Amino acid sequence: MRANHLNPNVSMRVIKLVAGILLMIGAGSGTAQSSVILKNIIYSKLAGNDVQINLVTDGNVVKPGSFSTDNPARIALDFFGMKKEMVESMVPINAGQVQSVVAVETPDRTRVIINLTETARYELSDAMDGYAITIFNTEFDNSLKTQPKPFAKRPDVLPDSSVTNVDFRRSEAGGGSLIIDLNEDGVTVDTRERDGEIIIDLLGVTLPTEFERRLDVVDFATPVQTVDAFQNSDNVRLVVVPQGKYQHLSFQAGTRYTLVVDPIIESEEDLKNEEDALLGFTGERLSINFQKIDVRSALAVIADFTGINFVTSDSVTGEITINLQDVPWDQALDVIMKTKGLSKRQTGNVVWVAPSKEIAKFEEEQLKANAIVAEFAPLVSEIIQINYAKAKDIADVIKSVKVVKQGTTSSTSGLAGNSGISQNVTETDKNSLLTARGSVTVDERTNSLLVQDVAGKIKELRNLIGKLDKPVRQVLIETRIVEASDTFSRELGARLGFQRLTQNAKFPGASGSNIGTIYGSGTTEGNTFLQEALEGTDEDAAIDRSRGRPGGLAVDLGANGIDGNLPASYAFDIFRAGTGFAHLITLELSALEADGRGKIVASPRLVTANQKEASIKQGEERVFTVFGQDNVTVETKEAVLELLVTPQITPDDRVVLDVNITQDSFIPNADQNVAAALRKKEISTQVLADNGETIIIGGIYQEEFNEGQTKVPFLGDIPILGNLFKKRSKREGRTELLIFLTPKIISPKLNLG
Repeated sequence: MRANHLNPNVSMRVIKLVAGILLMIGAGSGTAQSSVILKNIIYSKLAGNDVQINLVTDGNVVKPGSFSTDNPARIALDFFGMKKEMVESMVPINAGQVQSVVAVETPDRTRVIINLTETARYELSDAMDGYAITIFNTEFDNSLKTQPKPFAKRPDVLPDSSVTNVDFRRSEAGGGSLIIDLNEDGVTVDTRERDGEIIIDLLGVTLPTEFERRLDVVDFATPVQTVDAFQNSDNVRLVVVPQGKYQHLSFQAGTRYTLVVDPIIESEEDLKNEEDALLGFTGERLSINFQKIDVRSALAVIADFTGINFVTSDSVTGEITINLQDVPWDQALDVIMKTKGLSKRQTGNVVWVAPSKEIAKFEEEQLKANAIVAEFAPLVSEIIQINYAKAKDIADVIKSVKVVKQGTTSSTSGLAGNSGISQNVTETDKNSLLTARGSVTVDERTNSLLVQDVAGKIKELRNLIGKLDKPVRQVLIETRIVEASDTFSRELGARLGFQRLTQNAKFPGASGSNIGTIYGSGTTEGNTFLQEALEGTDEDAAIDRSRGRPGGLAVDLGANGIDGNLPASYAFDIFRAGTGFAHLITLELSALEADGRGKIVASPRLVTANQKEASIKQGEERVFTVFGQDNVTVETKEAVLELLVTPQITPDDRVVLDVNITQDSFIPNADQNVAAALRKKEISTQVLADNGETIIIGGIYQEEFNEGQTKVPFLGDIPILGNLFKKRSKREGRTELLIFLTPKIISPKLNLG
């Protein structure tokens, strides 16, 4: 058998205990005071359900020695040289995170113990008539410095401290060293690891633009792959991306900061420990070889090896033959117990080992006894103040929890000392965390719960409510919707008119033969117009020698208007002849060009609680008349800019956003058809962003190009002269839509003066 009888964990606990005793003795000798008497302990509730406890004394109190524990949650304060003259040693509080305060006097000190529902922050301060302890109800530390917002833009005015050099080297051990030189010492550096990356923040430092880049250091054959350096508002951030198993160490000496990332080389022993950890065994390894040894003796060997106290039931009998080489001691114990049908229950440093049936029977009897005690225990009533949630919601949660009835099935030993007792959920008419005699009533006026039950249940309920009734963190959502457009249009055209009026027309070559009046025009409508003008039947009729008349146009290919604007035009006669210039050819040239650029910026923003949907919208509403085949209906349509978002804050202070953004607009000059009168743009997505990070969640780029030509066949193809017989148009348009989103977690510290 190979076993180490000196457990390093036990030895370390002994060393810590001795060091604690020496520290308390030293504290007592250094802070001893005389003639200070504790007369009373009073408390008061502060804003946010914080609690301030005042120790009323007859003199000044020196700052005490203090320590806290997590299980049970307590704060202990040692006032050396203080005496106690209080009649009652315990003061019940039951407010915030504080349950009660107990003062215990010893020969050299008075210890004040503050019992909590759960671990809480506290602050010690002097008071006019003694000493004050403030117990905070939230986990937010208002004294912490606000961390820089990640990925913020470079400020206009940069700090004086700056980075002078960024270098990377490879060590002999195969690790990587990132060296940052500064122009002055005393710079605050925050180094932390997050999501497999090492984040380095140099607070109040400027990064020159030549160092704002990515270092690709893969060729150095170290765990470090890349190093990104950039300016982050008033600070400099470096992101180191390692690979594989590594360990890092950072230190600062003068104006130089060094980060060392070394690879972890695993030995065969480390690989074995990892395999054991996957199976749930973490104990120190041992080797045992027994031939027909008594089970109680085998358990005693493991107890000597681990330093844990084993209590073995008298019903544990029999012999066992076992040969285990280099296995964790908890795995060896598990093998022995499974072989002999045993189970264990561990309380602190004491392990009770007995047959599984015996343990199951004991626990069943204990549950029955507890049920009898709860059935006949006196009822007490308490008012529990709800601070942040609604009392009705908390009451619904209490009443909605189902009653769990524990079974009596025997169990084998668990790896951590707990057994896997079977549990069956029993449906009852009153499913509640309270006992059968307990009740809970909601007082909506004071947002409180009136609870009546046995004292133990009320204490459990208060602890549960203290964990549920927490301030909900809030998120500010800033959105920027940018829509930019660039348009260009050009129209070129010509109109050509021909009119002719000959009252005494003759055949070609004839001398005096009159064949009558001849009307000539580009269209038959033009001939009619000339005849009416000659006969005088139309008093308003006249030959328009400058522009012609639509009926008289031979070529009508004038430029079109753009967005309701008429084109510029110039008309002139290119030929006149005959009496009264009756032979007329008129030409009109028209052209129009439009060039426009526009940008629409919308910036909706709102504040909402964590995991609460919120929306904000702005727009207009119009009424449309829709004409059907048999009836006429009136419909209402909205064109709004709406932001609908649900944020979720992650444990590492990032934000998951479910976003829906809609931007509608009415089409200009549209008819009364509802379907054709509204232009819609919408995006719906889920994104993950850092606190204060601005991301682009979507974008639409649309480009349009149209070029057309209308002409008279053959004539329009004649060089130069053909331009009089054609019309050309050109339209270009580009539209880009970008949506930016910035979530910002609102810290409670921002609300303090």
